Amino acid sequence: MDHASITSDYGAFKFWLCPYLMVVIAYDFGTTYSGAAYAFTHTTPTEVFDVQNWPQKGGNFYPKVPTLSVYPRRNQQQKSTVYKQPTLLEWGYTAKKIMLKPRADKENVLLSQFKLHLDESLHRSPLENELTPLQAVADYLAALHKHTLEEVSRGFAQNYQPDTFRYCLTVPAVWSDKAKSLMRQAAVQAGLIKPLDPPDRLILVSEPEAAALYCEETMADQVNFKDKDRIMVCDAGGGTVDLIVFQVDFTRDAKKRELKEVTKGMGESCGSVFLDARYRELLKSKLGTHVMNKVNPREMNTMMEYFIGTIKSEFNGVDDFFLELPRSIRVEDLPASVRKQDQEDGYLDEGILKLSNLELKKKVFDPVVDKVISLIEQQYRKIHDKRLEYLFLVGGFGSSKYLYQSIHKVFQDTKVKHIVCPAERAALAVVRGAAYYGINPRVVVSRISRRTYGTNVNRPFDEELDPPSKRVVKPDGVKCRNRFSVYVTKNEELPVDHCIKQEFSVAYEKGKSVTIHLYATENDTVPRYCDDPGVYRIATMSITIPEMPGIKNDERVYMNDRMHFGTTEILLESGFKSGQKCNLTCNFE
Repeated sequence: MDHASITSDYGAFKFWLCPYLMVVIAYDFGTTYSGAAYAFTHTTPTEVFDVQNWPQKGGNFYPKVPTLSVYPRRNQQQKSTVYKQPTLLEWGYTAKKIMLKPRADKENVLLSQFKLHLDESLHRSPLENELTPLQAVADYLAALHKHTLEEVSRGFAQNYQPDTFRYCLTVPAVWSDKAKSLMRQAAVQAGLIKPLDPPDRLILVSEPEAAALYCEETMADQVNFKDKDRIMVCDAGGGTVDLIVFQVDFTRDAKKRELKEVTKGMGESCGSVFLDARYRELLKSKLGTHVMNKVNPREMNTMMEYFIGTIKSEFNGVDDFFLELPRSIRVEDLPASVRKQDQEDGYLDEGILKLSNLELKKKVFDPVVDKVISLIEQQYRKIHDKRLEYLFLVGGFGSSKYLYQSIHKVFQDTKVKHIVCPAERAALAVVRGAAYYGINPRVVVSRISRRTYGTNVNRPFDEELDPPSKRVVKPDGVKCRNRFSVYVTKNEELPVDHCIKQEFSVAYEKGKSVTIHLYATENDTVPRYCDDPGVYRIATMSITIPEMPGIKNDERVYMNDRMHFGTTEILLESGFKSGQKCNLTCNFE
């Protein structure tokens, strides 16, 4: 396949609000909790409604639902040796409740934090029951979607058919293109849309970008945004902490605001679940491994609930906390350092263990909080003129008092003028922002490319630059194979409707499959070859050549592929210059 030309185009891919779409439903599928919200496309001003009525929620007033799934253990589900796909038993609060029953852990598998399995960089252990991450996510989304539709249909939305709904699904900014592709596949498998539905029925939006839209939409009047103000959003959730910087630009009539990404966003898996892991390690170090091994899953769950529901939300770096130990832990089994009541970390009367603020800071909170602060510092350094007016903290972890205090101490008045935490709905900022995005995707006018993208082509062989191993003789001359042809470069500003169009020539053969590989690199320099260090293949497109009357076998025909990099996920199209349509399949790797 030989390279012919590359051009830029605008507006080739219509990914905006179509007239038939009447309702936008947004899902924030989170590591620890998930949320849903919806809005109507033709109401002004836009009003977003939160889904807060969850099955078996009880007296818990947290507006989101736990990202938990329960499956029967394989030996409970089937007695034969033939493997069958496990069936979801319960989800959300109901999953938590069912695991409180006697022998529940022996009969069932409780899945938590399975969203992290979509991030291949974490190298997590396989899920139980031979479940794939795709199936686990799809099963949960299907249950979440079914319940949300029931809630939505109770209101005015019952006047509209489900095929007039648009869906917005949030994803971490740090995710790879493969992870985003898996999320879209999970949404299709869950029944949000059908495989052949128009692409505008499902939009992926990055979590910090959705949070930024929420802040811009709901807090603009409170903070009094001015033209060209810069805002950084730190979306600290359960699994990931994502950062993004936007500039607020007022339109000519000064009645509308647009968001322009200032620098490449970034993120890391250092959310609040990593506090949970460090808390477990703290308990193990205080009580001893031999004691912790005797604690059954139900008792361990109770101790974790105290941390998640009380310590994590209330910790301020000053107050101590007191944990009631399970009855199965005997005093005589505890380490001597804990049994001595006169010591700082002593075992107190009536089975209460003291957790001092100093040890919680040192061993649980500071290692994770320091990572968040380091991320913010890195993102700030990428702003070329170091001008930043606002820093917004959102997400469940973003509402942490201790995180706010720590960030305020480092950044207030030195690097940013205002640090704001919309405490009232911090946990819902992402899902509500996703609903706003579904109504008006064009509020974001440009984004910064996270990577350099390109494809492999044949180029004229250069005797001085190209090695003999890449030399290949073609009918139209001596070529250099596997050259990297650039689509977009890292840190390049991309208008949201920007389309990269590249034209190739191939030898005609009806039914022949033409393969195009998409490559990417995190390197700051543009590679010459697709097998240079740091270059990796991220997707393979397969295009079937249709019948072309009047074209002879081996005659050169021109085809073009279009890549849309201005949106959250890469969008791909392909066709022939003569106008014939072709079947395109794409697999992200």
